[in-house]
Amino acid sequence: MDSRDVALQSVMPTVMVPRYAELEELDTPGNLILMASNGVWLEVCRAWLYARVLVAHPLRIPVPYGMIHEELRFGFGKLPKAMVAQFIEQARVRSPNECAAWGVWNQRTDAWKLMMLTETSVGPNHVDVNLPTLGEDEHMVIDLHSHGLHDAFFSREDNQDDRGETKIAGVIGNLDKPEVTASFRLCANGVFLPLPFESP
Repeated sequence: MDSRDVALQSVMPTVMVPRYAELEELDTPGNLILMASNGVWLEVCRAWLYARVLVAHPLRIPVPYGMIHEELRFGFGKLPKAMVAQFIEQARVRSPNECAAWGVWNQRTDAWKLMMLTETSVGPNHVDVNLPTLGEDEHMVIDLHSHGLHDAFFSREDNQDDRGETKIAGVIGNLDKPEVTASFRLCANGVFLPLPFESP
């Protein structure tokens, strides 16, 4: 095999799901493609996340693989509503312009902090930012941005930006109203899973 193919496939190996033995979960940070009798699955492991999601339907031909099921577990428990509420207050001050922030989780202390991102260009329909450097035990888990006076939704540009990342993305909109709108999703290497969220 070409060495370039070896390098590429080592980044995201493909694993055949056993039929008669239990599949061992990925327990180190990385991604796997899982070939199962009930489809092709993406397995993702991070310090804060374990996910197994269907990415392609089963083949029409019989295959010698076992079955697996969807899994989604967060290492931190529930989404930190108080931190999101803090971002909403910051976004109201900056509205009608957009703004952006990271929700950073510390793996060692289990603590959260909100990092407002430094803007290089901003307006009612865009925000460009500098990305900060995190500490050794810190993980960018939640990527937040606001939509000012507009509804909360993920734009085509958001979809493009989020394709190669593993994170929770959140959009907050209608900041001129007493009750804002919010949209959250898990981004896992191009797979987007909607997440429920009630505005604080």
